[in-house]
Amino acid sequence: MPEDPEGPVEMLDIVDADLNIVGTADREQVHQEGFWHQTFHCWLFRREEGAIRLLFQLRHPHRIANPDRLDVTAAGHIVHGEEPRDGVRELEEELGLRVDPDELISLGVWAEEMDLNQGWIDREYRHVHLYECRQPLSTFHLQPEEVSGLFEADLEEVRHLLTGEQKTVDLSGWVLREDGSRQEETRRVTSQDFVPHSPGYYRMVFDALRRYE
Repeated sequence: MPEDPEGPVEMLDIVDADLNIVGTADREQVHQEGFWHQTFHCWLFRREEGAIRLLFQLRHPHRIANPDRLDVTAAGHIVHGEEPRDGVRELEEELGLRVDPDELISLGVWAEEMDLNQGWIDREYRHVHLYECRQPLSTFHLQPEEVSGLFEADLEEVRHLLTGEQKTVDLSGWVLREDGSRQEETRRVTSQDFVPHSPGYYRMVFDALRRYE
């Protein structure tokens, strides 16, 4: 969902530890007060010559949280009135990819707390999924207000990077220029270029992906 302060107000359900809805508030208040809410995460991957290639979106530099960092391929809030499976719309909104929810591989729910700008706290119950993608990166259509690029990297190299076993990793992909055209790029990145999800979260995702090698 866009983070435009002048756009429509996004209402979120506040939930307890059992995911029961205990209230509703707009997104700004949810983050200001640190209320627990639900989100949708989907990691896209490709199999290539016996290896797993993991796809990352490059967050737009104007986004409030973690601008210009590499993140989960598609993610967003589950808004008031939605079910967790409705979060699949994020794949179409952010990547132009229409997917049936039944095609997703569920990894369950992960509770995560992250500090945001302005002293806000993001407390999420993440409904985490995998999706095996069989199309090249060039066929995706990004949501320019939120996503400024799409990259992929070898799963094992990314895992070694984010566990501190190596210092850099090379990613290949493309970025959107201001005129809407695409520019292919290869980037050498460090762990600081990724959204700082908890080590346990990354480990859970990587361990699940290794079963598909």
